[in-house]
Formats: sequence, C-alpha cells, structure tokens
Amino acid sequence: MQAETTSTVPQELLQLRASIDSIDEEILSALARRFEITNKVGQLKASHGLESVDPVREQDKLVRLRQSAEQKGLNSRFVHELFQQLFNEVVKNHRSFLQKRDSNH
Repeated sequence: MQAETTSTVPQELLQLRASIDSIDEEILSALARRFEITNKVGQLKASHGLESVDPVREQDKLVRLRQSAEQKGLNSRFVHELFQQLFNEVVKNHRSFLQKRDSNH
C-alpha cells in the first residue's frame, strides 16, 4: 500500500475529508457547550446537596437517544455507549463539585 499524496488523491475525496474535518470541529464545539452547561448543573446540584447522578433520567435519556439513533439510521448500540461515556464523565465532574463543596465546609 502506498502513501497518499495530494496529487494521487481524488479531489472528491479531499473535499469529503474536509467536510468530515469540519463536522469533527462542530462535534467538539457542541461537546464544549454541553460540558459548559453540565458543569453549571453540577455546581447547582452541589450547592443544593443533590446527588450527582439521576439514574431514572439517565436511563430515560438513553432510551430516547437509542430511538432517535435508530430513526436516523445510526447504530443505536454505538450511540448508547457513546452517550454512556459522556454521562460517566459528567457524573465524575459533578462529584468533583460535591467534593469541593464538602472540603469548603
């Protein structure tokens, strides 16, 4: 297999790759916005002494996301696992807010 050079790659492929790169940046921007909001949620939960995780909401959300993924022709298992990872990271962040709150009291 030979290495690709710009002169050997079809223009259409380069354009598609540029589109993918742009979408990847959109995904990262959306993730940054999502974590900005979930951090506010975590701080609010910590200030009110609420649990870091709401398992009922989380499961309801995962069901809705799987259904939405199926409607969009996406692999619902992949989407479930992806969002479970996101939720795990959010809960970890929320717990750090609770720990900060507890260490300040």
